Amino acid sequence: MSAVLHARLTATIIVPIIVVAVAWLAVSVPRWRRISWRDQLDTPIGLLPKQARQGGWVNGAWAAWTVLVNQQEVLDPSLVLVRIRNTGLTAVTAAGVRRPITLTFPSRDVVEYAVTDCRGISRDVITPPGQPAASVVGNRIILPRFPMPRRASFKLLVLLSGPGHGVLGKGRLRRGQVVRETARSSPRARNIAFGTILAVLVGTQLGVAVGEGPVIPSSCRSGHLAIQGSTAFAPAAQQIAQAYTSVCRDADISVTGTATFNGLNALASPAATVQIAMSDGTAPAGYSGLVGHPVGVIIFAVVVNRQAHVYNLTTAQLRAIFSGQVTNWRQVGGASLPISIVARTSTSGTRRTFDSTILGGATEPAASSYNCRTKNIIPSSPVIRCEVGDTGTLLQRVDAIPGAIGYAQTSDADSYANVEKVAINGWGAGIGPVEQGAYAFWTVEHLYTYGQPAAGSLTAAFLAYMSTVTATDILHGDDYTPCTGQVHGQVAALCGG
Repeated sequence: MSAVLHARLTATIIVPIIVVAVAWLAVSVPRWRRISWRDQLDTPIGLLPKQARQGGWVNGAWAAWTVLVNQQEVLDPSLVLVRIRNTGLTAVTAAGVRRPITLTFPSRDVVEYAVTDCRGISRDVITPPGQPAASVVGNRIILPRFPMPRRASFKLLVLLSGPGHGVLGKGRLRRGQVVRETARSSPRARNIAFGTILAVLVGTQLGVAVGEGPVIPSSCRSGHLAIQGSTAFAPAAQQIAQAYTSVCRDADISVTGTATFNGLNALASPAATVQIAMSDGTAPAGYSGLVGHPVGVIIFAVVVNRQAHVYNLTTAQLRAIFSGQVTNWRQVGGASLPISIVARTSTSGTRRTFDSTILGGATEPAASSYNCRTKNIIPSSPVIRCEVGDTGTLLQRVDAIPGAIGYAQTSDADSYANVEKVAINGWGAGIGPVEQGAYAFWTVEHLYTYGQPAAGSLTAAFLAYMSTVTATDILHGDDYTPCTGQVHGQVAALCGG
């Protein structure tokens, strides 16, 4: 009897301890490595104190205050102060930063930025002398990888041009998170910002750069370079082209998203005016004169409108949906809504990847709808299915139509409030599941040239630039895993190395 009582007593003591330990782990493990960011200030410079806004009389005419950078007026200037700090339970190493922290300022361009208020971390760690600093590409700042001790923090004071408002931040840590703090900004933050604005304005009027620019390529080339093809990769290619031309000012690079096969066909044409074609995956037979250059692993996601209330689909369910066997979300555990398929045209590399990796090589049915809402092309079709020519239009349709489903590159979907990325067979879209062989909806983005580009040409220089820190950080920021630069192990195998 005493043995039984002892066993019961032991269980009574141990079970609560286990429950508490599990609960502690559930709360603490996600916070083991965590970097948090918060925008403490986001205001037009026009909201300076009244005396500064009033301007004054100059040569008999009224002159308002302006902000000048290199003697150029900054239109619609605004200031943003962002605090970044390590709020986890341990230090974060540079190698622990899987994808660099990226800050995006919608509808605004970054003019200048300064690292300030460093606590527990040196400014030289964030921007080492002689080393690449943060990359500034249009409306984004991509921070380099650097270690952050526990409780360390710093701030970025950013001067922007444009009418927009708001900040978006993302990044990825190994076994950790990059998250946004939701605490409201305080008057103290505004005082800090206005206390440093004069230094920024004086520095810019004197032509003193507050932050370093993009990494200068080892060799710049002049001329025009036309890049066409994949609409999924076009935004990243545009950002890399802007980074290149910002320091190689005699180069003119145009990037046009026309779909993968339109780009390949334009490059292969005898009268080609295109030097590089962007292709989701390798070019099929029939393009024997083209040479492929792997750029990065591109991961796609199946996306649905949030009102479908579906968060995971099996490969079998997706095949049933796209074949018209399943026509309402309630048939797969979702809301009672008719399914509207928003697909890409046959020239799309994204569609080719979806058809081969998810549909098992089966072809999608004919389009039955012009508007993606009613079967106004083929009324007898079992399914509502429309086709669109680019990734952006697909996501706009899925975002606007309850019950819509489509497919797109993962990071592109993050900008739409009503778009939900769906797990496939229980796995979310990410490089980890891809490396494990658990997630199949991916391919390798290629840049194709007609033969090998001539040494010393702008085409060759741009392809070489894809291996620089600036280019690979842009790729990481857009959720690509680069095949260029320092590539090894499983990624090299995925890239075909």
